[in-house]
Amino acid sequence: MKPALVFLMASAACASAAERKFTLNVPYENLDEFRAVAELAKELGADHVAANAVEPAMWQWDRNRYDPYPNWGFSNPTIFKFVVPEEMKEWIPADYAKRNLEALRARGKILREFGLKASFSGMEPAWFPEEAYRAHPAWRGPRCDQARRARGEYYAPCFDNAEVRAMYRKAVKELCEACPFDAFVFLSNDSGGGLCWCEGLYPGENGPYACRSVPMGVRISRYLSVFQDGARDAGLGNVDAGVRHIAPKDEIQSLPSLKKGQSINGRSMSGRSVSTGVSIGEYDEPTFPIWGLPRMGVYAKGLQRLKAAGKDTHLSIGFRSLEDRDAIDFVKGFFGKIGPGEAARYRAIEDFAATRVGKKDAVSLAGVWNAIDKVADLLLHYRTGGHIFMLGTVHQRWLTRPFVAFPEELKPEEKDYYRQFQFQAQSEKHADDMSDLQGNTWLKGYAAAFLLTSSCAEANCLLGAAEDTAAKLAARHKDEPYGKELRILKLRLAAYRCVLMNAKHAITFQDIMDRADRVNPPRDKTPRIWDQGDSELVTINQIVRDEIDMSYRLADLIDQAPGRIFYTAPTKELTSVMHFEPDLSASLRKRAVIMENHRRDFLRLYMSKNR
Repeated sequence: MKPALVFLMASAACASAAERKFTLNVPYENLDEFRAVAELAKELGADHVAANAVEPAMWQWDRNRYDPYPNWGFSNPTIFKFVVPEEMKEWIPADYAKRNLEALRARGKILREFGLKASFSGMEPAWFPEEAYRAHPAWRGPRCDQARRARGEYYAPCFDNAEVRAMYRKAVKELCEACPFDAFVFLSNDSGGGLCWCEGLYPGENGPYACRSVPMGVRISRYLSVFQDGARDAGLGNVDAGVRHIAPKDEIQSLPSLKKGQSINGRSMSGRSVSTGVSIGEYDEPTFPIWGLPRMGVYAKGLQRLKAAGKDTHLSIGFRSLEDRDAIDFVKGFFGKIGPGEAARYRAIEDFAATRVGKKDAVSLAGVWNAIDKVADLLLHYRTGGHIFMLGTVHQRWLTRPFVAFPEELKPEEKDYYRQFQFQAQSEKHADDMSDLQGNTWLKGYAAAFLLTSSCAEANCLLGAAEDTAAKLAARHKDEPYGKELRILKLRLAAYRCVLMNAKHAITFQDIMDRADRVNPPRDKTPRIWDQGDSELVTINQIVRDEIDMSYRLADLIDQAPGRIFYTAPTKELTSVMHFEPDLSASLRKRAVIMENHRRDFLRLYMSKNR
């Protein structure tokens, strides 16, 4: 990297050093990767690294595999997943926390070596096992589960309880001694966590009577102070602590009570926004679960925000992985350089494309990237608590479950492989309904099928052209280093088109099944000689054929690709609701066979000339 660029980035990060923090957040799977993240942080001029990754707490789900709700939170970092207070050792596996803490100490050593600090992004207060509250009734805080998504009740601890605060403060001190955390931000009132009497709790405002009269501003400030005080006990100063997912009424009432370094939904006591950044998540991301599709427009817009930020505004940059080289190199090359406006973004993206494929093909490659962004924008509104590709394609296993007439009749060997990882806390009837997204049917019926089909058709046109262009670029640059990236990009675009088709098929198929007559025997409604049978049966047969063909095609693509195509769990043992199984191609082939075996079950619902 050019020295001038390093100076520019370092200057931007260190302006008003007493106030501003600049954090880099990149997932890592081992210590070597974390070291690479730290090196990247130094190169970018960041002074903080998100260092709070935890081993998924599968033990939380294993307590009751019948209830999928822990899936929302078992990968979220929490304090007691690293440090178990003496009072909690009976209910949190010591070996699990020990592994996390040992890994954290190793990360802390690397950060100190590079002169970096750590930031913690997690969820607190997170739910405790019920046994802890039976032993310590005064600890029980608000019920925090989402009733449509949980089979049991979950309670977070009460942070207005002095014993609870003392446990956390002591644990935070030990956490910060292991790794230099001086910036914390927590999700609350969601995913199995919550604060007493908050408006945004899923079951409504609730909590113990003992703290009902505590003003919300006092409650939130005292809660955030626990993490600041614990970090200061470990010798760290200028500690920031913030909380997200606080409802507007509570936010407005609480801002004046905040102390220095505290924030609610990114706003300080003055009401001013204290941070800005750029990243791509999973839950609301329309390109998920395809691995690493470039989102250059997202990063271009983010770099514009970072450049325009005030000198005391905290900055953050997140990448999806160290393999996200296009995004990483783009940020390296254009940090602080993109002026305002859409045209400036496009010029920067085309200039960067030229570094990959030369000036002659820069416009073509930038067009591929732009098509992906257009598709994401087109599909972004299909979300509520997560995008449909998360809630349906993955959580309801649209991609791997068979489309059959009578799912309730499937044998265990035909159903368990997907049902055990399906997020459905309601009845089996709900689970068999593909348009039931965690107990909610906001995308159901003919109108929903029509709208989604229309959106997917437009998106497919954009992606089809982008796939063709990527294939041509891959052929032209096959002997160059970026040729492999273009080949895998072409395959990922092809897989993304399969996800689109599968989603529209799932909603359309379910709409037809909902209207099927399951009481009366099928009758001939098409007496003309050229009709092949009931018109809806014709549609069903085409969907089933398309899904079978797609399953085999996608399985082959996954097996033959020179890189990752989908986000999947790292091991079979860590497969969960949130990610597909590592052997995804095997599940796709199994699905196709089951659909073939049950293809003629539809004749119990519809008349066909071929019976």
